[in-house]
Amino acid sequence: LVSTTLSLISLSLLLLLCVIRKKRRMEGTYRPSAEERKQTGAAGPEKPGLPLPLPKEERLI
Repeated sequence: LVSTTLSLISLSLLLLLCVIRKKRRMEGTYRPSAEERKQTGAAGPEKPGLPLPLPKEERLI
């Protein structure tokens, strides 16, 4: 009785692992938007780098 139960449990775990691996292979896990959000969240709100210099004032000749 115990050996039958253990074999059924091990068989079901093996089947479950096979199904999970197949599903992951078909769906994939690459999400670039999640990676971008993670990077910007760690850096905080977006801050501009060096400010651009103002152009020279245009004058009439």
